[in-house]
This record gives sequence, C-alpha cells and structure tokens, in this order.
Amino acid sequence: MVNAKPVTLNLKGASLEKALQESFKGQPFSYSIDNKTIVVNKIEIKPQPKLPVDLKGKVTDKSGQPLPGATIKVKGSDKVTQTDVNGNFSLNGLADNAVIVITYTGFVVQEIAVAGKNNISVSLVEDSQNLNTVVVVGYGTQQRKDVTGSISSINAQRIKDQPVVSLDNAMAAQMAGVQVTQATGAPGGGSTVRIRGAGSLSAGNEPLYVVDGFPVTNDYNQRNNPLNTINPADIDNIQVLKDASATAIYGSRGSNGVVIITTKSGKSGVSKIDFSLNTGLQQVEKTLDVLNAKEYAYFINEARNNAWVNSGPGRSASDPNSARLNNVMYLLPAVFSDPESLGEGTNWQNEIFRTAPMSNYQLNFSGGNDKTKFFVSGGYLTQDGIIIGSDLKRYSFRANVESQLNKRVKVGANLTPSFTFSNQTLAEGNWQGGGIIQSALTAAPHLKPYDANGNYTQITGQGVGTSEVDNPVKIAKEYFQQQNTLRLLGTAFVDVNLAKDLNFKTLVGADFRNFDQDVFNPSIINPNNTNATKLPVGSYDESNSRNWLSEFTLNYKKTFDKHAFDVLAGYTIQKERTDLTSLSGSNYASDAVRTINAAGLVTVGAASGPQEWSLLSYIARLNYSYNDKYLLTATFRQDGSSRFGGDNKWGTFPSVSLGWRVSEEDFLKDVNWLSELKIRASYGLTGNNFITNYGSIGLTGIENYIFGPSGGIVNNGIRQTTIANSLLGWERNKQFDAGLEFGLLQNRFSMSFDYYNKTTSDLLLNVPVPTLTGYSTALRNIGEINNKGFEFTVVSRNMVKEFKWTTDFNFSTNNIKVIALGPDGSAILNRQTTFAAGNTHITQIGAEPGSFFGYKVIGIYQNADDVANSPAVENAANVKLSKPGQLKFADVNGDGEITADDRTRLGSPFPDFTYGMTNSFAYKNFDFAFTLQGVQGFEVLNAARRFYGNYAGSYNVLKSTSNGWKSETDRGDGVSPQIDRNFGALGVASVINNVTSQFVEDGSFLRIRNITLGYNLPASALKALKVANARLSFTIQNAYTFTKYEGYNPEVSFEGANPLVPGVDSGGYPLARTFMFGLNFGF
Repeated sequence: MVNAKPVTLNLKGASLEKALQESFKGQPFSYSIDNKTIVVNKIEIKPQPKLPVDLKGKVTDKSGQPLPGATIKVKGSDKVTQTDVNGNFSLNGLADNAVIVITYTGFVVQEIAVAGKNNISVSLVEDSQNLNTVVVVGYGTQQRKDVTGSISSINAQRIKDQPVVSLDNAMAAQMAGVQVTQATGAPGGGSTVRIRGAGSLSAGNEPLYVVDGFPVTNDYNQRNNPLNTINPADIDNIQVLKDASATAIYGSRGSNGVVIITTKSGKSGVSKIDFSLNTGLQQVEKTLDVLNAKEYAYFINEARNNAWVNSGPGRSASDPNSARLNNVMYLLPAVFSDPESLGEGTNWQNEIFRTAPMSNYQLNFSGGNDKTKFFVSGGYLTQDGIIIGSDLKRYSFRANVESQLNKRVKVGANLTPSFTFSNQTLAEGNWQGGGIIQSALTAAPHLKPYDANGNYTQITGQGVGTSEVDNPVKIAKEYFQQQNTLRLLGTAFVDVNLAKDLNFKTLVGADFRNFDQDVFNPSIINPNNTNATKLPVGSYDESNSRNWLSEFTLNYKKTFDKHAFDVLAGYTIQKERTDLTSLSGSNYASDAVRTINAAGLVTVGAASGPQEWSLLSYIARLNYSYNDKYLLTATFRQDGSSRFGGDNKWGTFPSVSLGWRVSEEDFLKDVNWLSELKIRASYGLTGNNFITNYGSIGLTGIENYIFGPSGGIVNNGIRQTTIANSLLGWERNKQFDAGLEFGLLQNRFSMSFDYYNKTTSDLLLNVPVPTLTGYSTALRNIGEINNKGFEFTVVSRNMVKEFKWTTDFNFSTNNIKVIALGPDGSAILNRQTTFAAGNTHITQIGAEPGSFFGYKVIGIYQNADDVANSPAVENAANVKLSKPGQLKFADVNGDGEITADDRTRLGSPFPDFTYGMTNSFAYKNFDFAFTLQGVQGFEVLNAARRFYGNYAGSYNVLKSTSNGWKSETDRGDGVSPQIDRNFGALGVASVINNVTSQFVEDGSFLRIRNITLGYNLPASALKALKVANARLSFTIQNAYTFTKYEGYNPEVSFEGANPLVPGVDSGGYPLARTFMFGLNFGF
C-alpha cells in the first residue's frame, strides 16, 4: 500500500478487531470488515483553512523610480487601491490564491499571484509606443498597432501639463500636419485650426469636431470654434484624423480633417477627488516702438516743411506760417514750436493695456466598480483681458456615467452644461471704425487721456490739424459689447450584446446653444470727427440652436486561426434648427439707457429668421488583420444633405487602406533593437458641405416698386434674388497617403513619416452669369485646388536612473496650389476692408489662394534724372507725377509707366513648413517642460501699418518709419520715402490707398509657448496634509516670440478666416504673456 508506514506489533491473544486497530493506528488508511473480507480505504485529509493575507508592496519602473497613482486591483473582486507618491500600497484580507492586476498609464499591465506572500516588489515595463493602446476612431476604437490611417493624438497628461483655458491652444505645436493659429489674445478668443492646409475657397476649412460621439457645429456670429465651451480639464484624449482612410467615415464633413474629443470617465476602484487651481497675471507680450511726444513734434514739423518746400519753387522750410498760404498741409502747429519741451508725453499703449489677473478652478469626483463608473466635474474660469474693458467668466459642469446592467446590456450618458459671459472690446479694425489698437498707436502722444476736469481729452481740435483719431481710453471704457453663451451638450447610449461577437449600439444626443450679443456705441465715441455731434447706436443679436442626433450601429468582431475581422454598419440622422434675431437701433435719446428697446428706430436685420439643415447617412467599415501582420481597412459612407440641390442630394464617400507590420515577419523576429516597423497607404474620397443652408434654391427678398399714372405710388414687393441650382453638390476631396512607422529599443525611440496628396474638386464658387438672367453671379461647383506635403514625427524616451527625459518633435510641409478656376480660369480679386481702394488679394491658377496683391516697391527715386529715366506714375497727359524721395514701383508689364496693370502677387499667407517640440524632464520630485512652436516661410499683410507706418505726418508712427529720405546724400534708413504732409496729393494717390510690398512682411516666427516647473510633494508632506497627492507648479505661457514681424503678433486671421482674404493684420487683440501658479491635490 502506497504511503503506508512501517508497523511493529507484539500481541498475544488479541482479537482480530484489536489487531486491526493497532495495525492501522497512525496510518493514512482506515478499514472495514465486509463479511470475511477486510476492506482498506484511504483517509481523505481535509486541509486546514489558511488565514487571510495582508499584502504590502511597491511599484516602480524599470529604473527603480516609484510610480505614484498606479492602480492595484484584486482580480475578480471590487477590492482596489492605488500607490502613494513613493509607489507603496497595501491590501488586507486577501485570499492566499488571489491574483492582483497592476495598471499604470504608458506601462504594460501585469498580473501577479499573491501565493501567500506578504510583501512584493513590482517593476513595470514601459510601453513607449503603446501599440496595444486603444485609439478612438470614427464610430469605434482600434488598437494602435492595427491602425492603417494617419492619426495624431494628445492625452490628458499633455493637456494637464499646459494650464490652458481652451483646447485649441493645447493642440498648438503638438501634432504634425495640424496648424493652430492663435490670432487673438482676447478672453475666450478662439484659434484657427487647419489640418493639412486649406481645401476650400468658400465652403469653410475648419475641421469637424466630434465630442463624445456627437459632431458639433460652430456657433452663430462667433469666430470661436466649439472647443471654447469645453473645459480642457475634462478631456481624456484628442484624436486628429488626417487622411481619407480615417475621415471618410464622416463623409461630406471629413475633407478638412476630424478632431475627436473624448472626455474623462470614471474607473472602477477607489473613489477619487481632485482639485486644481491655476492663478496668475497676464501682460501684453509685446509693445510697438512708436514716437514719443518730442519725436512726434519733429516728425509733424518735418512733414509740413517738406510739403511746403515740395509745393513750389523758391519755398523754404524756414518760411513762417504767414507765408504758407493758410493751408493746414503746410502750417506748423504752435504746440510743436519747441519739441524738446514736450518730453516723453503719453504712451497710449500703456493706457489701454493692463496687468490682468486670471484664475481657473477645477474640481472633479470619480470612481466606480465593475458594474458602474462615474465622473463628475465642475470648473470656474475668471479672466480679465489685457485691454481695459474686456473680461470673461466661464462656468462648466460635466457628468459621465456608465453602467453594465447585465452580461449583455451596457448603458451610459454624459451631460455637459456650460455658461460663458464676456465683455468684448473694439480692438480690431482701423481707427475710423473705432479700433482701439490702431487708435492707441496713431493717437498724438503730446496729449493725455483726461483733461484737468477728469473728462476724456479730445484728440483732435488741438490746433494740430492731423486726422481725427479718437481717444483710445474712451473707446475701451465706453464702448459696450457683451456676449453670453449657454450650451447644453448631452449624449446617451445603449450597447447590447445580441450574440457572441455581435453588438448593437444606439446613441442619441442633443446640443442646445443660446448665444446673445448686446452692443451699444455711445454718442461720445466718434472716431471720424470727434468734435461733431453723434447720436448713439446699438444692436442686439440672438441665436437659439437645437441640434439632434440619432445613431444606430451593428458591430461584429470575430477572431479565428490567423484571421481577425471587425465589421461596422449603421446609419445616422442629424438635424439642426437655428432661430436668429438681428436688431439694430438708432436715435437713442441719450447714452444713459442702452437697451435696444430704448432706440427711437429699430431695424430688423436680413439675417433674422429660422435656419435649418439635416443630414441622413449610411456607414460601413471593415477592419481585417491576417496573422497580426497584414492589415486592411475599407470604409463606406453615403450622405444625403438638405443643403444641396434636389437632383444632387446624395454623395458616396469610400476609402481603402493597407498596412504591413514588417516587424512581425520571421526575418526580423531576431532583430532585438527593432520594436515596430509598419508601412501603410490609403486612398479615399471625402466631401465638404460647410456652405449656407439654402445655397441651392432661389431665394427671395423684399424690394420696393413704383406704379400708378404718375409713378407716385410705392409698394413693397418680393422678388427672387438668387438663381436656383438643382445640381449643386459637394466639394469632393480625393486624398492619397503613404506612411512609415518604426520604433527602436523597446520603442524608446519612435518615428513616423507621412506623404499626402489631396485634391479638392467641384469647388463651390460664385461665377458670373449673363446679365439677361437678371443676376450677376450664381453658385456653381467649379474649380480645383491641391494640397500636398510631408509630415515627420520623432518621439524619444530617455531614462538614466532617477532622471527622465522625453522629447516630442514634429515637422510638416504643405504646398497649396489652385489648379482650376471658373469657366475661363480668370483670377479672383478681393479687397480686405482696411484699404480704402483697390484689391488686396488674388486667387489665380498656379499659385496659393488668397495671395497678397499690389505694387512692388523696388526703391526710392533719388533725383529728377532718376524719375525721368524710370517708369513712374503719370497723369492723363502722360506727365510724370512721381518726385525724388517717393517710392519707386516695379513696371511689371513693361509699358514704361506705373498703372493698376503693374499690380502683382506679393506673397502668400501659407507657410512653407511648421514645426513643434516639447521637452520634458523629471528628477525625483521635480519636473520641467517647455514647448516650442515654429512657423516658417509665410507673409503677413500688415494693414495696420497703412496708418502707424504712414509717411504723410497724419498720425503717430513707428520710429522705424520716421527716418525717411531727406536728400540724395541723406537717404535716411534707405527704405522709407520722404515724409510729406501732402503725400496723398503727390500724384500717387492711386497707389498709396492700395497694397504695396512695404505692407507685406515676413511673418516667420519661433515661439516659446510654454515653460513649466513642477514639484510633487513627498510622502511625509502628503501624510501631514492627509492627501493622496499634491503638486505645485509655475508656468509661463507665450514667454517670447522670435520674429522679424513689426506688428504685435504674426499669427493673424482677420474677417473670420475668409480663405480669399487671409493673413491680414488690422490691429488685432495682442497675445498675453501669462505667469501662472498652480496647485493640484487629490484625496
């Protein structure tokens, strides 16, 4: 018998029973007597119950550095904890056979059996490339290693490291192929986002934004994009879809790229409370060097003297006023008789700019278990603008809940109300329209903002005789423009597992937006003639939008042998109605009552009324993988839109992409230093439907008509104002993309490279039509534009014991060209409103759209012979009007004179390349990071220089402008002409009101966008404070910009980023340099 123990017995006269008892004593057997047979049975020994295990441990990275905040969960139970700042954790009462699961963002998940141990140390391996990370794509997710499209991303940590108040600014300089232009520093001001260039001339170039599955639209009457109503602290990740393979699933809205925003959700485990505060001060990043009072006096006197001397023979700058024909162009102002006595005077920039406080408070609560997870947050932002009179307050809330009702049904909902209230200033625009910036730069510096009685100083009427520039302090303080935005965005879903590998999902959502703007321009503001009486005017605009979404999708996932399928099919319905109210008021009784109902006359704007659109779509996608090496993605979408003609409402948008994970091939398996190598290519078709809602139908308008025997009866009538086009359809974007991705040394070093070529055809343009139709233009699908370029990204993760260094670098090029225009290919000319006459932009075949257009300056006429022997401005009698000291222009057409036909292309607002770099360093409890943004090879039309760079002595100017040509031997700075108060009457009036190359400047820049120094409190301090984690930080945003551009900010975007008149600086709200102190702690 196996396991039997030796037996030694000494028995006499014992019974059988007694003998058996002694024999089996201590043996692992028992016996029984059945009839005359002894049956031996093995005794089953029951194990003693083991005591619960109390486990302690520490989680570190490969170098031994602790990983605070790592999650340790007992597999199959709700028991969970997190590591402290030193990476330590404890779990009590565990079963001896328990298994713990350890997770930490950016590291490979580990499962460890407890096996009765009381203390363990765990070293997690960093997954630098995150190949198994889930990437959010349209209507689903994929593992990063299986993605065959071009997708860039930002995670929550990257956003958290930059305490920005708007998500679009968090995207700047972070991703290849994504250009974020921050054209305004106004509180709540939005940025322009362009993905792989501009693909349209009239249908919009902004990407589609999708928030938690809901495609959102821009708000009425706002240049801000939808990101401004979303709290950046609530964001979990941002995915930017760039190529057709990734964007075709969004069909007619995918041609400009897609930005998918996923907000934070709860995680099973310990409930957490996090609080953060960022507070600090803002200052204008840059001021311009204009003349002080003494310099201004010399400048004015020089302009008047030159005008007098140039007005006729025998005249001298020493002639007294009595000899100067009583003409204001020549008279020397008495106030400037002694320039030295005026000193510095008033720097009007210092009067309108201020050091402005801002604070951003965030609080969130999250947690859950295996069944239900939740995330609730609230935020409050208060920001004063750096221009007096401007400010912003934003209240934001969020609630995300998901629940697994049973094994088959999962439900979830999120709700995001936000409230934004702001006071805006009239910053942008020329002084004639009350633009504060231009007024501050051109106002006379010898005057003060207030007179001796505390009243606003009138800038004109001081005996100077200069043009009427109003008091910029008065404009900033008295002009009233209040904007309020209320938004409620919510979605809910039900996900049902119908069968193994088959899921059905329903998502419904709504986006309610209310925007109102109240404007009042009081009588004391009158930039065109300050001394004249002006009645106040006002306006009121309101927009109420309701956007509804319903989506129904089936998803089938199946893996067998070496094959993996992921099939999606479904349809979506989205509809929006916007009710607009636009009122303008005049004839107010006084400045005291500013509401629109106080106006004597109220006019209803043409934009008032309802606006509606709807979109019905069918979608399908196939993802296939063979042996985890060969990848295929095929996408299909069909859209039906109310915006297009009755005979062309449906569009079909397919795409296909292939991928090859070369690193999984057998011939590379033994190459240890190669972690990942993937080649991918895609081709597809997307569309652009961002046009007006009723562009395809004939619209009507009200018009008076006269009838009766003597024509004395006037009646209102209705007539058709636009031509219907039943064939009006989408702008179609065909795009090819080829990419290479590879990682080295366990993905500590990774790189990606993309080439793309996309052509947009069927551009939506207004083209001339025969006058016999009764119309001048009609909207047609005609024209073609091409964008192509390269994208390059490098990521490096370096660790030396306690020191960590991470580098993210991206580089992009984009070459944009117009391929076709209109039926005859004629160029499109447009005028930006700052210039009094002439066109400012040209869009022509073979060049970038919206290029700057005007006269090219080639020097200065030095003497009479130079004028006589060079092309010049002539009058009708062919007499040359140009004079020595004036600008010399290129005779482009070679006809021997300077005319409008000599205007030419002067530069492009589109850059040759962009780049960005973020470096992050960490040592023990300290961390340091900085971000650089560069844009190279583009020009800016500095329209504001038409005033603060004026050579006529009409306004204050830049110091660089004042050193003009004086004589053939004294040429000043060599580029500025002679200063002459009569400049506009010297025969070149037809030129100076147009664009010249002197207004077109190199806008290239390198900006230090962000510098952050942080410190994580040690465990001893956390224990004393009774918090789980705490961090202190100091951040500088927009620290410095390296540029040759003379304006405030080379990033400009005037007139709503109109693609036909881009790149114009008309005195926009400058950027702020911000100093922020941050505090973050969690429980």
